[in-house]
Amino acid sequence: MSDQSGLPLEQFIQALTSQLDRAQNTLALKARAGLPLTFAVKDLTLDLRTHIEMVDSAVRIRPAAPGEVEASTIHLALTTITRPMIEENTMSLAAASDEPSLKQVLGKDMTDEEQRRLEWAGIHTVSQFRDMQKHGGEQAIERVVDIPVNRLRAALARASEPMITHVTRESFSPDDGNGANLLRIRGHNLLQDNEPNVRIGNEQVAVMQASPRELLVAALPHHTEGTLSVETAPGVVGQKEFRLPPRAKAAEETT
Repeated sequence: MSDQSGLPLEQFIQALTSQLDRAQNTLALKARAGLPLTFAVKDLTLDLRTHIEMVDSAVRIRPAAPGEVEASTIHLALTTITRPMIEENTMSLAAASDEPSLKQVLGKDMTDEEQRRLEWAGIHTVSQFRDMQKHGGEQAIERVVDIPVNRLRAALARASEPMITHVTRESFSPDDGNGANLLRIRGHNLLQDNEPNVRIGNEQVAVMQASPRELLVAALPHHTEGTLSVETAPGVVGQKEFRLPPRAKAAEETT
């Protein structure tokens, strides 16, 4: 820990509870092995003398040195929590587990400070970002997170851009004049109001099936590598370089 910057309060609590979890796991191993238990941790109370600092929107703590009289005292009381209590009080992230993070999607369009404010408002994923914009509007988000509406619009536009993650060959028909590569494209935001425009290089390919997470396209036999682009609205384009393995290795095809 740096003496200048201190340690974020949440990291201190996470480190503390992680060590308590390890102590509990040790007790569980002793119980399963039939060994006598000598103690159990139920409640823990700590008084921590520290300097409390604000760095942007993060609360940081720096332990006080011996004899420092101006330090504050943080009183921490930890108790046990059961699985039902965790599930009841923690938002479900299962539906968003395969979503790209806000950091991945927004990149430099949002600062770390602005992303922290979005998380304070309960916006942890791209889908939550769009849902809040749909139901509350940009002005409501601006009031809650204190981010200028023009920056929110730019971030929402960025979050709505198509993202291609995988390109695989679904099947191949020999080049008899009608043959085609059926390519399955996976990603995010691949479909909006109208059918997307899919191109490989400078050639357009037909879309057979379309959903926001997956496209099935009929590419030409020579479309085994190149730049794949998906345009979901005028000027809203996602691209990915891809190369398909030889057809003999069709069972292993991923990019």
